[in-house]
Amino acid sequence: MRKSLLCTSLALGCGALLGVVSFGASALPIHVGLKDAGIPVDGSYLQSWTSDVIGDPHGTVSLSGWEYDNGAWAGATMYYKNASPAETGLGVNCNEFPSGNACGEHEIGATPWQMIDMNISQLTGWQSLTINLGSVNGVGNHPGEDETGYLLGAACTVGGSCTSTVLAAAPLDSCTDFGSGHSATCSFTLTFAQLGGISDIWIASSITDQSGRNDGNILLGSDFVLNPVPEPKTLGIFGLGLLLIGAFAGLRRRRTS
Repeated sequence: MRKSLLCTSLALGCGALLGVVSFGASALPIHVGLKDAGIPVDGSYLQSWTSDVIGDPHGTVSLSGWEYDNGAWAGATMYYKNASPAETGLGVNCNEFPSGNACGEHEIGATPWQMIDMNISQLTGWQSLTINLGSVNGVGNHPGEDETGYLLGAACTVGGSCTSTVLAAAPLDSCTDFGSGHSATCSFTLTFAQLGGISDIWIASSITDQSGRNDGNILLGSDFVLNPVPEPKTLGIFGLGLLLIGAFAGLRRRRTS
């Protein structure tokens, strides 16, 4: 019976060990839809929007729209554009130029300068984030336009005291130049370590004010992906398995002595 019990405990212990390894490797990514940030509520578009990320324990992510008007950042509403697969996602409604230039396309423009602020300060239990961009057109798709998507990291909100410092620094990442004549999408995966100390990610089509130019614009994809860390309860099962193995190894030693 002891032999049978030992085999059972070893199987349980090793199973727990394998379970924790497989859990760590196969923790399912969480897709967080952002579409509702750009759809009117009671007939009005939203300037800011917050979504639960599977509620507790992963917290919330918040979005807000901004435009650079008369030398200062001002709040702007967000717009959900639904066109081709590469032209679907969140843009910003224009404050200054509702039509007549690239800003009228309801994307995140460079004339006037716009951005969407993604606040990640309330997210918990994650090891990396994947952010998608759309309408990143190659040079030559529209004359004079180089539609580059930028991710900028900040430790404050748009329009705060750190604005000029962050925008002067190198962005977290960027993508552009997929060739002429077509639109494209791109994805960025940023780790928790890489984003240490960053509370906000700014999604923009430029890192400088391009007033007076009819330049490019981009879209924030309609979802982003949170890759969670393993749940603590699984580590408890792992510990229990080791405990069982140790206990029955001790029984074997007493039996043979």
